[in-house]
This record gives sequence, structure tokens and C-alpha cells, in this order.
Amino acid sequence: MKVGMILDAQFPPDIRVENEARTLAENGFDVFVLSFTHSKDLSSDEFWHGVRILRIPISKNLAKKGRALINTIFDVYTPYWAKKINGFIKQYNPDVLHVHDLFMLGAAFRATKIKSLPIIADLHENYVEGLKHYRFANSFPGNILISFDSWNKKEIEWCHRADHIITVIDEAVERYAARGIERNKLHVVANYVNIEYFLNTPDHPDIIDRIGSYFSATYIGGFDTHRGLENTINATAIVCKEIPDFRLVLIGHGGNSGKLTELASRLGIEDRVIFEGYQHPTKIPSYVKGSSICLIPHLKTVHTDNTIPHKLFHYMLLAKPVVASNCAPIERIVTTEQCGLIYQDDSAQDLADKIIKIYHDKNSLKVMGQNGRAAVLKKYNWQEALKELLKLYRDL
Repeated sequence: MKVGMILDAQFPPDIRVENEARTLAENGFDVFVLSFTHSKDLSSDEFWHGVRILRIPISKNLAKKGRALINTIFDVYTPYWAKKINGFIKQYNPDVLHVHDLFMLGAAFRATKIKSLPIIADLHENYVEGLKHYRFANSFPGNILISFDSWNKKEIEWCHRADHIITVIDEAVERYAARGIERNKLHVVANYVNIEYFLNTPDHPDIIDRIGSYFSATYIGGFDTHRGLENTINATAIVCKEIPDFRLVLIGHGGNSGKLTELASRLGIEDRVIFEGYQHPTKIPSYVKGSSICLIPHLKTVHTDNTIPHKLFHYMLLAKPVVASNCAPIERIVTTEQCGLIYQDDSAQDLADKIIKIYHDKNSLKVMGQNGRAAVLKKYNWQEALKELLKLYRDL
């Protein structure tokens, strides 16, 4: 069977897509990934771990603007992608389209009008709710052009039209079922860590030693308002009064990066907050290894209550206690596995109290780390998650 994956991003890296594409290729499927390239150094046609990657050259800025206009009166991105997908179908004749992210489904449906193909919608997140927190949707001209009501309707329409829907967590299944989507086409392929790939990443001793020289709390991910990073910096101002060598390590970038640096400066803790910027995925394990604890400070919303981040399982695998906000899936796993502490998402004081509590209880810190690692080795790993993916494809 030929699988055509559609991805609106440069590939690799993308942890989820890498895991799925390699797993299917290793199990006898012919896998193609139609994606972008923003770099002249990447080939337009490349074999990667048994997967054929077909790349469309486009500037990152142009792709970003086009994506923001999907489902608006100025949407030129959907017909653009539909044309690319249609050309891919004619040339490579896939048996199924595996479409990553809700906003790409419109292009896929348009492209398959001539030749009908099964469409698997791989919904990495609750995009409609996430959109409400993205800067481009809340600033001019996005706040005028983008209709959340229209996106809600499109989500239901496209989910009904898709032949199968992949989600990342059980809570998301319940949400789609409550919206009238048939349960028999809902599948959970969780964002669990691929232990083999992750642990085989070479160490960067300089990173491990530098971060490890402090009592450090590390966050890895995007910098958007719904990530709760402002709250984390406010908590740092409290923690520093109790823990002299405390450092908050922030790895990533995003729309509110500037406001975060300004906040740290205004609070007089710019020397306690380490902004590392975007880091290549191969460096991430070293940052985690050097950290004392790791953070997931997301604000509790409909969006964050229906998704699960990869980083939770990265932290757990490397035996780091997790201090996380009370988003439903994260709270369920951290509490069940006793691998960290949960705080009220909008309370800087509660977050600070939890960090200070772990600092003063070194035994609990060690036990929580061991519990998290044991849980990942047993069940929160890609070898368990891939079973549902392979079952779905073998049943097609």
C-alpha cells in the first residue's frame, strides 16, 4: 500500500511525523511525505529511513501567511496546496492520504475530487481552540478576517468527511464523539516517546554541565500566550527568594518572546531566566539531562485539555520530576504515575510553592523521576502507540 502523507512544514524534523512515517515504512508500506523546504540545502526528492520525501520550495514567511488565511475570503493557500496534492496523486498514485493537521483537510478534499481516496486526518491538536490563543488570530488583520465560528463549523464538516481520524489522547476522542463524530473512525496514536531514537541521541556535555550547575527548571516548546510562560517567570521571582542558585531555562521561540524578556527584566530577574532560543531536537535530551526538574506550564483551556505534548514523556524517560499545570491529560498521567506535582494553572504562587517543595525534598525528587521513567518504559512509549497506527492501516 502506498501512503501519501501531507505535511505543511519542513520535514524533518517533526517527532510525530517521523515516528509514524518510519513505522509504516518499516512494516512494509510505501511511504511518501509531501512537505515544504525553506532551505536551498535540502533536496526536493530524498529517501530518508525508507521514506520518500518530496519537498516543495517556499519561503517560511509566505507559508506562514498563507496558513493564517485558510478559511477566510483571502484563502489562496488551500487551492495552492490542492494543486500540489493533485499533482502528487497523478504522479505517485497513493492508495490513501494521511493528512497532518485540521487546516490541511480542505486542500486534501479539493484535490481528491477527481480521484477519490481514503483520507486519514491526523489531528495533532485541537486547532480551533488553539487558534484562539495564537497571536496572528488576535491581531490585525487576523482578528478581522478569522472567524472562530466558521472554523468550528469546518472542523465538524471535515471530521465527518474524513474516513478516519487520529487523535493524540483519549480526552480528544471524547471531545470529537461529543461533537457527533462516529466513534468507530476515531483512533488514538499518542505522542509517546520513541525510546530507541531518543536515547540514542549523542550527549552534549557542555549543555548538561552548564544547566546542571544550577537548580534548574526547564521548559521546552513554543512561546505563545497559552503556554503559561508569563506565569512561570512570575513564579521565578518568588522562587529565587528561597533558592539562591535557581535558574529558569526556556528553550524555544514564538510570538511573545519579546514580552517574556521584558517581563524578566522588569522583575529584576533577567540573570535568573536563561533564554536559549530554538534548539535542534538533537540537543533536547542534553538540556533535559542537565535539568533538576522540568515544566509544562500550559494554561488550562479547551485546547490544552484535549492534547498531550511529547515533552512530558521525554522528561519522564530521563527521570526528571515534572511540575505541570492542571490540564486534564497531563494531570491524569502525572498524578497516576506519581512522577511530579500539579499546580493551579493561573497561580504563580502555587507553581513557586511546588518548585520549592521539590527542592527541599530531595528524596521525593528522586522517586518521582524513577516513577516517570518506569512508566514510560512500561507503557508510555512509541512501541505501544504504534500498535493502533498499524491496526488502522492493516484494516484499511
